[in-house]
Amino acid sequence: MQILEDALVICKFGRFHIRLLFASLASVFASTMVTTTSSYILPNAECDLDMDIMQKGLLNTGPFFGQIGATLFSGFLVDAFGRRIFLVGGHASIFILSVLEGSSQNFWTLFFIKVLEGIALSLCFGTVATMVSEFTHKGVRDRVLMFQCSFMPMSLIGVALIAWGLLPQQHWHVVIWRDYFEIHVWNIFIYVCSVFSLIATILYYTIPESPKYLLSHGQEFESMEVLKSIYNENTGKDKDMFPIKSLTTSGTYNPTKKIGIRKQITNALFEVKELFRRPLIFQLLLFSVLTFVCLFGYTALRLWYPQLSTIIENYKKDYGESARFCTMVDYYTKDLKINGTGVNNISISDDCVPQLSGSETYINCIILGLVSFFFISVSGYLVDYLGQKLLMFILFILCALCSGCIYWTSSSLQIALLISTTCAFMQAALSLQQNVLIRVFPTTLRALAMSIIVMLGRIGSLVGGILFPIMLEINCMAPFLALTVITLCVAVLVYFMPNPSKENKGTGDK
Repeated sequence: MQILEDALVICKFGRFHIRLLFASLASVFASTMVTTTSSYILPNAECDLDMDIMQKGLLNTGPFFGQIGATLFSGFLVDAFGRRIFLVGGHASIFILSVLEGSSQNFWTLFFIKVLEGIALSLCFGTVATMVSEFTHKGVRDRVLMFQCSFMPMSLIGVALIAWGLLPQQHWHVVIWRDYFEIHVWNIFIYVCSVFSLIATILYYTIPESPKYLLSHGQEFESMEVLKSIYNENTGKDKDMFPIKSLTTSGTYNPTKKIGIRKQITNALFEVKELFRRPLIFQLLLFSVLTFVCLFGYTALRLWYPQLSTIIENYKKDYGESARFCTMVDYYTKDLKINGTGVNNISISDDCVPQLSGSETYINCIILGLVSFFFISVSGYLVDYLGQKLLMFILFILCALCSGCIYWTSSSLQIALLISTTCAFMQAALSLQQNVLIRVFPTTLRALAMSIIVMLGRIGSLVGGILFPIMLEINCMAPFLALTVITLCVAVLVYFMPNPSKENKGTGDK
C-alpha cells in the first residue's frame, strides 16, 4: 500500500475530494434524517398516531432495530463486492422508504418503515468514512476525517431548521381520503427530509470505486485508472502524465484476474478469519465496548432532547416560570399517568391535545448542533498537540461532569447548554475514536470491522432509547446519573486504545 499512498500524494487534494466531501455531507444529512426525524414529530404526531411514552421510545429506536439486523451482513458484502455499489443502492433505498414513511397513517406502519430504513442505512452508514479515508493521502487524512465528523452537527442544525420552518404550521392538513389517507404537517416534514438521500444517491453515482479496495482485490488496472482520473481532475494535467506506472513493489504491471461471485465470497470469508485473531480481535472488542457504552447514553439523550425541551417549554407556559429540571419532567410524566396518552386510553381519540414544540425547542436543538460543531472543530485543532487518547480522556471527563450537573439546574438556558455540551463532548470523543479505528483495521477487513462495531453501537442506541423513558418515569435523574457513571468508565478504557500513528508508521494506513 506504500506505493498507493505515494500515488494519492501525487494526486493531491482538490476538486475530486471536494465532490466526495459533498457526497459525504449529503449522506450524513440523510442518515441523520433517518434516525432523528422521529424525535421531532413526536409532539405533533402523538395524537394522530395514538402514541404513549413507550411507543415514542420504540419509534425513536426503529432504525436501530433494522441496523442491528443487517449491519454485520452488509459489512461483509461491502468488503467482498466494493464500497460504491452499496453507497448508491443504500441511499436510493432510503429515499424510496422515506417517501413511503411520509405517507404513513398509523404507528405500526411508521415503525415498520423505520426498521426498513435502518436496514437500508446499514448498507452505507459505515462505508461513508471508509470511502473518504481511502481516497485521501496520509498527509491530510486525519484533518479531512475530523472535518467530515463536523458534518454530523451540521446535519443536526439542518434538521432543526427544517423542523422549525415546517412543524409549527398546523394548518397544513390535506385530506385525501378522510380517516384513511390524510397528510399532516409532520408527513410533509418527512417528505422534505427525504431529498437528502436522493442527492446522496446522485453524487455517489458520480464517484468511482475506492482505489485501495480495487488494489487489495487484485484489480491494479482499475485502481490505476481511478488514480489517473483523480490526478486529472485535481491537477488539470493529462492522465498520461501520471508518473506512477505500477502499484506493486516489483514495478511491473499485473493484469486483473476475473473472478466469479462465488470466488469473491470465498476470498472474503478467508479474510474474515484474520479479524478474529490477535491482535485485531482485542482491538475489535475494545472499540465495540467503547462504542456500545457511548451510544447507549449519547443517542438516547440526543433523540429525547427535543421532547425534553418541549416539556420544559410547556411547563413555563402553564406556570409562568421555570423550576428545577426534574420538577418539570416529573410534572409531565405524572400528567401522562393521570390524563393518559396512548392507544389503551379511551379518552385519547376525543380529548388528546398534543404539547407542541415552540420556538425555544428548535433554538435549543440548533444550540446543540452549534456547540457540537464548535467542540469537534476545537478537537481537530487540539489533537495535534494533545494526542487522540489524552484528548478523548479529557472529553469523557467533561461529559460526565456536565451530565451530572443537570439535576441542579432550573434555567431553561442552563439546561439547554448542559445537555448540548454533554452531547457535544461525547460526539467529539466518538469522532476521534472513529478516526482511530478506521486506521487500525486493514483495507480488506475495514468495512466488516466497522459494521461489527456499528452494530454493537446500535444495540447500545436501541437499549438506551428504550430504557431512557423507563428510567425517566422511575426517577427523572436516573438516566443522567447512569450517563455520568458509564462515561467515567469509558474514560478509563481509553488508556488501552491503540495508537495508529505509531503502529502504521510511514504509511498512515493499512
